[in-house]
Amino acid sequence: MLVRQSRPAAVLALLALLVAAPRAAEGAPAGPKQVASRVVFPPGPEPAVIEWVSSIRKRSDIDPGRGKWKKLLVGEGEKEPILVAPTAVAIGPDETLYVVDRRAGGLAIVNVKKKRFEIWKGEGSGRLSEPVGVAVSEAGDLYVSDGTQRAIYVFDAGLKFRAAFAPVKFQRPTALALSADGAKLAACDTPGHKVYVLDAKDGTVLLTLGKGERSNEEGAFHTPVAVAFDEQGFLYVADYLNFRIQVFDADGAVELVFGRAGDRPGDLNRPRGIAADAFSKVLYIVDGAFQLVQMFNFDGELLMWFGGPGAGPAEFQLPSGMARRGSLLAVTDTLNNRVQLFRFLGAPAPPARAAPSAK
Repeated sequence: MLVRQSRPAAVLALLALLVAAPRAAEGAPAGPKQVASRVVFPPGPEPAVIEWVSSIRKRSDIDPGRGKWKKLLVGEGEKEPILVAPTAVAIGPDETLYVVDRRAGGLAIVNVKKKRFEIWKGEGSGRLSEPVGVAVSEAGDLYVSDGTQRAIYVFDAGLKFRAAFAPVKFQRPTALALSADGAKLAACDTPGHKVYVLDAKDGTVLLTLGKGERSNEEGAFHTPVAVAFDEQGFLYVADYLNFRIQVFDADGAVELVFGRAGDRPGDLNRPRGIAADAFSKVLYIVDGAFQLVQMFNFDGELLMWFGGPGAGPAEFQLPSGMARRGSLLAVTDTLNNRVQLFRFLGAPAPPARAAPSAK
């Protein structure tokens, strides 16, 4: 005869099974699923420089038990937050990811260690209408550009709204970047073909770069889409439809211009996200056409690349934004609806140079 247990009895039986079950081995990893073998670049025989860590699309990628056990214990599921089309990312001092995903309705806040994954939209005067770019300081202060409001919203480490910067008439503020000391905030005005450097405390304009119209002259832009500072204070701008990168010093003088359209390694067909590491002298450039991340030295010479088209680990479909903090790298993989994490393991080999000809 089949005996149907009451819900309290069923819950107690399930808990007893969980207690009696053998524990996972000590030190077993928690969080995103890992592949059996490492995914590294270059694949060998050279020493590995970049290692793929994980892909994150939804809360269960970092906390697989949350919804599962709630459904078993109380008989109801929970709709988990999920990335839909992430386009920009910043990494906080505790490695929290702040991911812009307008189609998901706001900013995804993800912390793997704390198993946190939520879609945050701001509130009150800081309610986000159309988040586009994001940056976060060492103190945890958060900056988010809003394309509809044509302003940059500032929140403290507790996500309390602090200010809205609109020191100029932005056509549409997009990508953001903070200097290493947190004193300067760079902001792209993509349709305005300008980049502004602001005082991060009060939003005062410190520098204006660009002519305000499409131009391929040095120091001017055609659709700037990404910015990054290095630890020495140099500013890097992805000049999208000029297919190049421009580097500026602290006074706004052009230090370096490199890049061109093409189909060869080192060409820049759709330069999008960008990150700079002055300690290792590596510049990372996301290319949405090549579906990978190219790594250059500070002279604009190609060192190596990682990624490629696809939907597997370390593969991309329209990669867009990029962020770096220490050795951790994050890339928004827009059409794969996820963020991918990588670790920088050590400096790549220098670029090969032709031997001098004998005289």
